Amino acid sequence: MTAPTAAASGHRAAAILLAALLVAAAWPSAASAATTVDRIVAQVNRNVITLSELQARMNTLSPPQKAALSGAGDLQRQVLDMMIDEELVNQAAQKIGIQVPEAEVDEAVKSVMDQNKMNADTFRRALASVGTSLPAFRNQVRLEILKNKVVSYSIMSRVVVTEEEVTRYLNGEVPAGAQSAFSTTGVSDFNGVRIIFLPSSPSQAGRVMAAAARIKAEIDAGLPFAEAAKKYSKGPGAEQGGDPGNLVVRDLQPELQALARKLEPGKVSEPLNGGDAVLLITVVEGTPAPAPKSSGRKGRGEEGQSFTVEQRQGARRTLEEMKMRNRYETWIADLRSAAIIRVTL
Repeated sequence: MTAPTAAASGHRAAAILLAALLVAAAWPSAASAATTVDRIVAQVNRNVITLSELQARMNTLSPPQKAALSGAGDLQRQVLDMMIDEELVNQAAQKIGIQVPEAEVDEAVKSVMDQNKMNADTFRRALASVGTSLPAFRNQVRLEILKNKVVSYSIMSRVVVTEEEVTRYLNGEVPAGAQSAFSTTGVSDFNGVRIIFLPSSPSQAGRVMAAAARIKAEIDAGLPFAEAAKKYSKGPGAEQGGDPGNLVVRDLQPELQALARKLEPGKVSEPLNGGDAVLLITVVEGTPAPAPKSSGRKGRGEEGQSFTVEQRQGARRTLEEMKMRNRYETWIADLRSAAIIRVTL
């Protein structure tokens, strides 16, 4: 297996940005004008996280993101735990000498701009609309590339997917070692996300919410979500049935992933009113394993079933990512157990 390239990291960052533009822009940042009295809230080995840094991260969260995190416990502590994990990844990278040159960040950011068809000015305005800046976004991309490199060095070489596991996965079974990528509702990191976007404003909220409720009722009555998106959505991906660009659950910010995982696959969410927009969201039903085909180059499955070479390759990549996430969770837990972490929140 090869290490993720800067371009691949940029593609993933593009999906994260697109999700932010679709969702976070609908819920304006709740940044507070109050002055924060700074102090240390966590020590991670020799490095510290300050209250001002924690507050800055919290100020970028939308109300739905905050609600998702709060459902798992104290909001501040949930955000702080995410920052602690990020610091552990940074420290692991420093220990093994992994760096991210500015040229790699430049390439990844350019990839984001190209995929979203933005020039430098429109890109900065898009970032500002979700409460962030270009330096902050570059730091996010740098962390994503760094994480990919550390994962490749520390984890990926130990991920093995056998031909038997590929066949079993294509036949509908999730092998051991990949189970943790699935939630109790059956939504995995690799389920697609579809969105119906209805522009709104505080003065129009009642009317737009009512319209969204009618659309949901049509979908619940049998109208396919994709057709509803083509008919009603006013946002990116409308013509593609609400698909803003191969967006999957894992591409969402962690807080939004929690919201997506609460949905039963194939069901539509209740209308989400964010002031500037009302959204209806669904996740694509089923696992990402492709449906068997009878044409193309073949590889044998169980009980005489045939799968194309392309299907087997796609299933292998999916299983590798699922197992890698499983090992990543274990790796982070091991880093935590070996680190000196003091929380003074």
